[in-house]
Amino acid sequence: MSAALDNPRRCVLFVPGSRPERYLKALSCDADQVCIDLEDAVGPADKVGAREAALRFLNEQPESRSEVGLRINPIDTELGENDLTALAEAPRMPDFLMLPKVESPEVLISLIARLSERCPPLVALIESPAGLAKADAIAHCQSMQALMFGGYDFASALRGRPGWDSFFLPRAQLALAAARSGIGFIDVPFLSINDPTALTEETARVIAMGATARAAIHPAQVEIIQQCFLPSEAETSAARRVTQAMADAGGAAVQVDGKLVDRPIELAAQRCLQLARFGTRSDTRPAS
Repeated sequence: MSAALDNPRRCVLFVPGSRPERYLKALSCDADQVCIDLEDAVGPADKVGAREAALRFLNEQPESRSEVGLRINPIDTELGENDLTALAEAPRMPDFLMLPKVESPEVLISLIARLSERCPPLVALIESPAGLAKADAIAHCQSMQALMFGGYDFASALRGRPGWDSFFLPRAQLALAAARSGIGFIDVPFLSINDPTALTEETARVIAMGATARAAIHPAQVEIIQQCFLPSEAETSAARRVTQAMADAGGAAVQVDGKLVDRPIELAAQRCLQLARFGTRSDTRPAS
């Protein structure tokens, strides 16, 4: 069973590193992951203070069900080098480390060697056509937890307009690359904070494409996103019947509820049951 299936992570909530008063509020949202952002959310004048506040919080953070990660600046820049130096000297590492603008596996290999056994699980942001071209190699690097699609930077590099059409191909390719290596795929944030219906509908569509998680930029989005990934009661019951029937048949193909069930269907049922640990979907939308 892949790591992405073993420990589902449905939503990563970003919080600006320059707003330390929001760190605890972010944890209170019950997101599977919270990421303190030192990159895009922080202005140049606030970079040093944000880094210091984030590392202090990581060292002192209270108990929480949320994994707490850190997005540093691009590591081929002076800001990123300073982030990495400070992180290497920090008493406590984040639960995961998010790296922006990754375009080659060599960058990750160098970082892993530098942090050595202290290297936390990595999330690589793919934000350019060059990064997309190397997505498979990036996804297969040691310590990788997930690929994340940086759609708005990608659209700019593509010379296109952000939207479903320009995002479709890179979303599909990143979902495939992540699936091939057995890691997660985090979809781009939904920027309209006050449109829960559209957020729900689009999240259902990206789940159907293979997304295992979605980024959130506001606390109000967290529950909506995490609910979208949950199975319904009916789906959960069907998954239990599938796994039981396959176990009884010793892994051989078997008929369940009038349908032929084999190993791929069993794997989908197992993922359904892993997600059902968080509960079942409270709405009535169709399954993705």
